[in-house]
Amino acid sequence: MAEVGREKILKPGEILFREGDPGDQMYLIRSGKIKITKGEGDEEKVLAVLKEGDFFGEMAIIDGSPRSASAIAVDEVKLIIIDKDAFFSKIKENPLIEYVLETLTKRLRAADEQIKLLMIKNEERRVVAMLLTRAKEAGKKLEDGSIEIPGGLNYEHMGNVAGVDVDKVKLFIDRLSKVGLLKTEANRLIVKSIPELEDYLRYISLKERFEKV
Repeated sequence: MAEVGREKILKPGEILFREGDPGDQMYLIRSGKIKITKGEGDEEKVLAVLKEGDFFGEMAIIDGSPRSASAIAVDEVKLIIIDKDAFFSKIKENPLIEYVLETLTKRLRAADEQIKLLMIKNEERRVVAMLLTRAKEAGKKLEDGSIEIPGGLNYEHMGNVAGVDVDKVKLFIDRLSKVGLLKTEANRLIVKSIPELEDYLRYISLKERFEKV
């Protein structure tokens, strides 16, 4: 490992990276424990606690996506840091391994996103969050600034991904269309404005929160 990495020491409670951060390094734990979490505060969920010999962070350097979770030291941790260039210099020695890793990473990303969605209790929030994610990550920008979501108006697929009944997905899509946040035409699904759809997601969250008071 000395050929491809360098050592880093974390103090107990120190944050290595946060969910959403860019990533160009992966890590191998030499000693100590790292917890992998999603969300913050009351909504924080511990996905895993990693220990000596475990590695993590590889997905971000393979596909260039932001960190899908946060990594926090449980106790004093010694890590070996492997940067993107060193990692790929080794992987490219075998094209088949490179292809397999890229394929596995895409599958893991999809599974990770579905887990993240299913953690949202409110079904409408879940559908809106799914639409935002697809628009940001794979949407096609149109001339008027709107974003076309790949896959078109496939209610069944959206329901499967979000874990929501198809009839409810249709209801939520229809509601978003009526308030001018979505446009559906010729089996196409278009987000008129990502910031406005984000505002609507915050509105649903606040409404749900204060209705409980």
